[in-house]
Amino acid sequence: MTGRAELATGVVKVRLMGDATAGEALTAILAACPAVEVIEQSAPYPHRRADGHRLYLTVRVPAANP
Repeated sequence: MTGRAELATGVVKVRLMGDATAGEALTAILAACPAVEVIEQSAPYPHRRADGHRLYLTVRVPAANP
């Protein structure tokens, strides 16, 4: 255990890296997909080691739940 709270079944943490506009567009596509529920979205952060941004999502995949 890493000290982090366990995620519920079907919940995934996702990090998107690249252009902030493209990250926002992909988030909108995922949010419109009935197979995925975007639970949480962070603000874009500058990428530390390269150009671009990073964005964090918490996503639920209902089909993964028993």
